[in-house]
Amino acid sequence: MDPKKLSSMRAAAATHTPLAPLVVAVGLTSACSDHQLPPNPVPNADLRRPVPSWFDPNAKWNPQGNDTRVYIEGKVVFAIDRATLRPPSEAVLQALLKFLNERPDVTRLRVEGHTDSTASNEYNQELSAKRSLAVCDWLVDKGIDHIRLVAVGFGEEKPRAPNELAAGRAENRRTEFHVMEVNGRPFGPRDALNGGLVLTVLSAEERERLRNPPKVEHPKVAPVVKEGDIIKPHIPPPKKAVDDDDVVQAPGADGAGDAGPIQPNKKKEGDKGGGAGGPPGGGAPGGGASPPK
Repeated sequence: MDPKKLSSMRAAAATHTPLAPLVVAVGLTSACSDHQLPPNPVPNADLRRPVPSWFDPNAKWNPQGNDTRVYIEGKVVFAIDRATLRPPSEAVLQALLKFLNERPDVTRLRVEGHTDSTASNEYNQELSAKRSLAVCDWLVDKGIDHIRLVAVGFGEEKPRAPNELAAGRAENRRTEFHVMEVNGRPFGPRDALNGGLVLTVLSAEERERLRNPPKVEHPKVAPVVKEGDIIKPHIPPPKKAVDDDDVVQAPGADGAGDAGPIQPNKKKEGDKGGGAGGPPGGGAPGGGASPPK
């Protein structure tokens, strides 16, 4: 080989020595003759799809595919192991309420509840569903039609971070909002509810009736009697009428004494003699006893 050509090749290799770590970093071997990095993939149609009009332009969103999530800053906070909303959730719920009032074309919204893996999967799924329902009930109480809302809990089935870390568990405990129907037409994946526990969202009136059910008055059943093979209503015999003119109260009785009524025109045995209180057969006037003969 020509010495001049060899020296020029060595000089060129010396000027490109900084590329050596880069070649090792991308996994290229010395046998490769091309030291260029692989080109970036061309975005497909899904990646170039514009942001849906109902998303907040100031919020974060994932442009990968047909994302249905409504991104609202903040987090819905619940009491520990309960489906009770806490005050820090007010800002997020008010933003969600504003979104639904301003976008009547979103005719169905899915509220998803997610938990970490601390308890059993059955417990977590039920808890997450009840928390989603609590959000829906809050919206219904603020005037949103319950038909527009779907409450579903997925428990620990869809983690976003490792449950082995405290920060990951905190991120997995979340509530998401997804557009499910636009102007009465389905939007998003058809299997969005698969694997979740769906609870019915009731109207405010229906929930009030469940809390305070109306009293039901059962009609009284008339007694019956059986005569052979025929069952007839039992008719009690009429009570015997008592004429008040034929009833005289006992002396000293107040109408409910033990002596009971006596028949009129009957004299006492002590009245057959002379004076009152005298012995039978008559006596001295004034009620005195007769002297012995």
